[in-house]
Amino acid sequence: METEKTQQFIQNIQNVGEIAREQQLSISQQIQSNLNQSSTFITDSKRLENLYNLASQLQQAAMQGISELKANANNYRQIIETMEKECFEELISQDMQVIQAMQQAISALAQAQNALLQSNSISKMFDFISKCENTFTQIENGNTDLNQ
Repeated sequence: METEKTQQFIQNIQNVGEIAREQQLSISQQIQSNLNQSSTFITDSKRLENLYNLASQLQQAAMQGISELKANANNYRQIIETMEKECFEELISQDMQVIQAMQQAISALAQAQNALLQSNSISKMFDFISKCENTFTQIENGNTDLNQ
């Protein structure tokens, strides 16, 4: 009987560990997804800041008059080409974000279902912990009757 109590205790602890590990892995995946999205936002922000700075340079040159634009035409043409390139890259990035957002919307239901399953898992883990506590208390008190 004592061996059965110990086995029961060990099984409950293993169940808690398995559920905790599954939940930890799920949360780690969510964190990674959020980090990837944050990285995209940082890249977009830098690209847009660069576009703003280039536009400011052109605006300042234009304020100096046509003679300034003509005198440094190659430089300003290069700025415009850089802006076109940056804008095109940002357009692609935004299009990709639209696709990702649509995929995320589709997976939102799966995430909601996963959250419900996680809640159930946490409840089961709590039950196993309670069983561990009860079994441990019985072991501690020397009670080896499995029915109590």
